[in-house]
Amino acid sequence: MSIGKDFITFGLAEAERALHDLMARDNLQLRPAKMPRTRRSRASGRLRQIEQIVRRLIFLMALKLHIVLAPPKARAKKESAPLPEGVELAIFPGAATHSFTLMPQKQAPYLSGPFPDSLRTMSGPSGGVPTAKLLARIVAVFRVMKAPDGYARRLARNIRKIRAKDEPRPYVSPAESAFRLSPELGALATALPGLLNEALAETWNDSG
Repeated sequence: MSIGKDFITFGLAEAERALHDLMARDNLQLRPAKMPRTRRSRASGRLRQIEQIVRRLIFLMALKLHIVLAPPKARAKKESAPLPEGVELAIFPGAATHSFTLMPQKQAPYLSGPFPDSLRTMSGPSGGVPTAKLLARIVAVFRVMKAPDGYARRLARNIRKIRAKDEPRPYVSPAESAFRLSPELGALATALPGLLNEALAETWNDSG
């Protein structure tokens, strides 16, 4: 299947819409310090699904859009890149920070097994629990969706390094609980594993 930027743009737009819905459901845009445990568990599980979809879209970009990698540049003082004109980012002042992981640090076990990002649920007694980590994860996903090209290039470099070490080809496991998503996002989540495994097979079989 031919994958172009329109597909990626559509997927990221649907993921962003789902993220806004998640925030609105529990008024997370108001940055509550605490929320009921069961509601946070539900929000965290849904957010994990969105994170998985965004991560896989970035992975697909790195594999299918033929990203041109420039030679590595000397490290400079790290500064936050400005957002494109007209883009607004959900910011929670004073909230904890969270890094959106593209690939785990330990490559070999990850590459020989399924994608380790399946949906898990949490349980426990009801009551107010902190929201700081949940809000930080939301901010991290927003940052990725607003500047996906840079993350895709970073992942493409990691893939090139992994292939150079003759590591086994990754395997992307099927999406879990896709029926809980909107029809559009659920269809996207269901299609991504097959598209990624196909793209990985092409990439790993390419001697270039």
